[in-house]
Amino acid sequence: MTRPTPTSSESQVHPLPAPQESRVLDTDVGAIIGALTLVVVGLWSRHGGVTALGDSAAKTYTSLAQLTGLLCSEAGLLGLILITRTPLMERRYGLDRMFNWHRLLGEAMAIFLALHIAFSVASWAIPSGTMNAIQSLTGKEPYMALTSVGSVIVLLVTISSLKWFRNKLSYEMWYFVHLTAYFGLAASFSHQIVLGTDFADDALARGFWVAIHVALVAWIIWSRWGRFFVALARPLHVSAVTHEAEGITSVVLSGKHLRKAKAQGGQFYLVRQLVKGRWWQSNPFSLSAQPTTAGLRFTVKARGESSNAFTNIALGTRVIVEGPYGVCTPDVVNSEKVLLVGGGIGIGPVMSFLEQLTPQHEPIVLYRVSSEQEMSQVKGIEGLATARNGSVQTLVGPRATLKVADPFSADALLKAVPDLAQRVVIVAGPESMVKAVQRGARAAGVPVENIHAERAWW
Repeated sequence: MTRPTPTSSESQVHPLPAPQESRVLDTDVGAIIGALTLVVVGLWSRHGGVTALGDSAAKTYTSLAQLTGLLCSEAGLLGLILITRTPLMERRYGLDRMFNWHRLLGEAMAIFLALHIAFSVASWAIPSGTMNAIQSLTGKEPYMALTSVGSVIVLLVTISSLKWFRNKLSYEMWYFVHLTAYFGLAASFSHQIVLGTDFADDALARGFWVAIHVALVAWIIWSRWGRFFVALARPLHVSAVTHEAEGITSVVLSGKHLRKAKAQGGQFYLVRQLVKGRWWQSNPFSLSAQPTTAGLRFTVKARGESSNAFTNIALGTRVIVEGPYGVCTPDVVNSEKVLLVGGGIGIGPVMSFLEQLTPQHEPIVLYRVSSEQEMSQVKGIEGLATARNGSVQTLVGPRATLKVADPFSADALLKAVPDLAQRVVIVAGPESMVKAVQRGARAAGVPVENIHAERAWW
């Protein structure tokens, strides 16, 4: 299936403008975390937390339970802020980087929660015994039954985020498990206000804590659901479907709303088909061509139910896209020479990046695939590279059949690209390959700040 001939009104094709540069500073996230931590620890200290540490065992455990509870709530709040997908923050840090921080804060929250539970049980167990303490903290005390359910949910969500468990879950299952975290955090909120001495007896502190939570809820609704409904009001449609190679398909999305969009090569979108049984599934797909007013092209490999459905999508299907996301764009290379490394379907974002380079970048493309059947758009990539004073090198075959044990070691990379240390390295593909290229490039003398990789995170 090929793209229909454009009408005269559509024939004027222009690249989309780049997204606005973020005004957020690299140090802002650290500053916010530090400021909120000082406030939280200050509240705990103001309400006798420090002095209680030198008192009886019961008061010591109670004080530690209060501190770990506050730090647990703080980690949860900060983690939620990072997944609001706020454009100003995302344009500075990148969605995958923010999600990594979110994961780390989630793990910290789980640790603080476990400590909070242990210290609370230890404190209550001193006068009444361990079993009575557990019964009181899981149901006898007001609001604690709901809090216990919320705590279990938060711990389960954290466990499901560990790499081993995440790899066993489909995206949809992982996503819906994560949605329950909102209920878990909300269920735990009431006992902080009613039972926690930091807020129950301090109107100013209570008002501050409630205001933070209300503001965060409003922020999430606007940033997550607001952007979704804006995208829903501006749907695109499938204008071309091209089968590039075995299991690999390129899909072009077009529509009048594209003329107002802003995007660059190297970025990705969250794409959702508006068809029965698919409208609720959102998948991250990278651009495989420079975004223009004529359309957004995504090259997708059939690797699961959702991607299979997208590779078989029909012309005219209505689709909504949220984004763009990603900071690994041509802006990061300035006027320096470039090495682009694409593995498998990762050649898509590499191609979109390549289109926006110029002859002064002299791009070299390393294209890694397991078999010739997986290679797509090679002639197009070679044409783009040649027009920019560059070249393309392919590395085809299973790893066991290659002449070198590690094709991305420093020696192998320097043999393929002798001036590697003077280049900016852009890499896209399987995570194992990305890490291998990063290691090899660093060992070959490429500064860390000149090595860029970004994954369309799920």
